[in-house]
Amino acid sequence: MNPTVRPATAADAQAIQAIAAAAWRDTYDGLLAPATIEAHERASSLERLVRRIEADTFLVAEADGEIIAFADAIFDGDHVNLAAIYADPAWRGRGAGSRLLADLRARFPEWAIAADVLAGNRKGEVFYEARGFVRRETLPAELFGEAVMERRWWLGGVEGA
Repeated sequence: MNPTVRPATAADAQAIQAIAAAAWRDTYDGLLAPATIEAHERASSLERLVRRIEADTFLVAEADGEIIAFADAIFDGDHVNLAAIYADPAWRGRGAGSRLLADLRARFPEWAIAADVLAGNRKGEVFYEARGFVRRETLPAELFGEAVMERRWWLGGVEGA
């Protein structure tokens, strides 16, 4: 597989929504309460997703014309915040996430990239570690009423490695 990366469009929202739901269940089952995962799915409306696609740097990775992964990045003044990067669980480990991250680095070469990862999410931590991110802060957070701890990872710039 050699995924290609392109900017997302509103027409991609349904495919992105399906990947987000599958990836959240695969990633957070056992780390978050089932009610939190279900609340995330209910909150991920197509309308809200389309607004994010239009406002953020929102990219998709495709293989054979099918969207297999996505990344949502927000420029945050002095760095880029990687709000989400997920692949369809069937496509994990096949290069789509790396391609998305490389595209973001090319778009923002002078800026550090920060990503918050739920503590205990080894799938996410391994992904970031393998791509040169360095773990810095540990922050309390709340996801749909559930108290969690997140670790902030940095790549490049003054903040990161």
